Amino acid sequence: MNCFPDEVIEQIFGYVTSQRDRNALSLVCKNWHKLERCSRKSVFIGNCYSISPERVIERFPELKSLNLKGKPHFADFNLVPHGWGGFVYPWIEALVKSRVDLEELRLKRMVVTDEGLDLLSRSFMNFKSLVLISCEGFTTTGLATIAANCRFLRELDLQENEVDHRGQWLNCFPDCCTTLVSLNFACLKGEINLGALERLVARSPNLKSLRLNHTVPLTALQRILMLAPQLVDLGIGSFVHDPHSDVCTRLKNTIKKCKSMTSLSGFFEVLPGCLRTIYPV
Repeated sequence: MNCFPDEVIEQIFGYVTSQRDRNALSLVCKNWHKLERCSRKSVFIGNCYSISPERVIERFPELKSLNLKGKPHFADFNLVPHGWGGFVYPWIEALVKSRVDLEELRLKRMVVTDEGLDLLSRSFMNFKSLVLISCEGFTTTGLATIAANCRFLRELDLQENEVDHRGQWLNCFPDCCTTLVSLNFACLKGEINLGALERLVARSPNLKSLRLNHTVPLTALQRILMLAPQLVDLGIGSFVHDPHSDVCTRLKNTIKKCKSMTSLSGFFEVLPGCLRTIYPV
């Protein structure tokens, strides 16, 4: 491939998405190392302490998507001492200082603060995706800043996080926010603003995945499905109601219209008799 111009090789590299394959490409020769360095936009760091954020940014100046892991797996079983580390703020601070055009951030078992989420939301104008898995340290105040400031947000995915409820955050999404594709807040324990949720779903025509927490009742679920029949993945919150009521009948008729749905999850509270309403799926 040395007979091809660098621009052609760089275009070919763009089709290689595997992190392992990209690493192998960078070891072929100095020229490929340089081209791979300048063309890689997605980086995975399996241990946030294995390398400094400054070194990552220097190595990959065109970085747009960052996947970070903090605490080891046994932290899920409370076997890591309190205050062990795994703080994401220094990474966000370094990315801001280097003026990286970050669009996606995926964190697992890291300590995330409201200050960090606020800095993230105000610093990256094209930010589109935030995924937090088994993280701690933040509240719904931090989520409110993400909702208010990230105008092009496509994905907000919260999985198995410890989140303190300090007020409503869904109503912080501006009316101009119409880009959501995936929204998951199933792990949140506090009450949410059902009206704000319905308005957000109504103005998100590309929404494909929606996972609700246990506070969303069947009556609200039925209205949400009427607004978003294009859903593919649905996480159901409370599933407790009289199975012979008009609510369950209307829900079953609405679900019949959701022709694209292929995945169901959630069901935090369930009355077995209500399950017949999801038989059409």
